[in-house]
Order: sequence, then C-alpha cells, then structure tokens
Amino acid sequence: LKNTYDTIIWNDGPEFIAHHILTLATAWGALYPGTCHYYSTFYFGVSEISTGVLCLLANFDDVHGVKGLAEAFPLVKMVIGGIFAVLFVICRVLMWSTVSYYYCRDAWNALKSNDPRLQGRRTWLRYTFVSLALLSLLQIIWLGEIVRIGREEMIKSGFL
Repeated sequence: LKNTYDTIIWNDGPEFIAHHILTLATAWGALYPGTCHYYSTFYFGVSEISTGVLCLLANFDDVHGVKGLAEAFPLVKMVIGGIFAVLFVICRVLMWSTVSYYYCRDAWNALKSNDPRLQGRRTWLRYTFVSLALLSLLQIIWLGEIVRIGREEMIKSGFL
C-alpha cells in the first residue's frame, strides 16, 4: 500500500501504478485462507530481492536520490547496477517464468476440479491468470528498459 502511495506521489509512471494496483489486488486475494499461499512466498518475497538492490541504486539518481552521488562514486553505481540487473534476470525472468508455469498448472487443475473447497475462490483464481499475465508483461518491458539503460550507462562510463 505504501509503495502504491509513493508511486503516485513521486509520479513514477502509469506502468508502476498498474503494477502496484495489480499486486495489491492479488495480495489481497492471496490472504483468503487456503488459496495460493505456497506461491505467495515467491511472488511477494523472493521475486522482490532485486527490488531491494534497486532501492540502493535509486540513491544514485540526481532527481529521486542524492544529487551528485553518481558523480562521486561512479564505480559503485555501476557495480550496484550490475548486481541489480543480474538479480532481476535471475528473480524476475528465470525464476518468475518457472514458478509461473507451475502456478498456472496448479491453478488450472484446481479450476477443472469439482472440489467443494473452491467455492468462493474460482473467480479469484481466474483473476490471478489475468494479473499474472499483465505483471509478466511488465517484467518483459522492464527487462528491455534495464538492457537499454544499462547499455547507455556502460557507454557513458567507457565500458563499451
């Protein structure tokens, strides 16, 4: 909730607002007892490891971070940026796609069943397919942005 508020106040852009709204709604649904708790650990925990490093990297931004920090410590910025990019690929590309495959398989099998425990959960499980598809699309968009910005930074620093 706090991240959604910050995203709006700091004008992070529509893709981040959409990301936080989708995630908030999905997290709310995941609180329903007996629904997707196993997968919540990954989506609301492990996948956020790269975000922790991104928070460190944001300090080097002259607008949203500490003005002049990037100029004072350019190598530190490059190292943190590299760690973020690697962790993003590991957590948000490789692990995300694998866990998503298993989640979709399990949710689809649950929806196909006639188990009475699904009463009141079917609509939410269907929503998670939409949410997961849109959030996965955002991961792809952000990966492209990371590659573009990383390349620009490496050229600017003389590494390319």
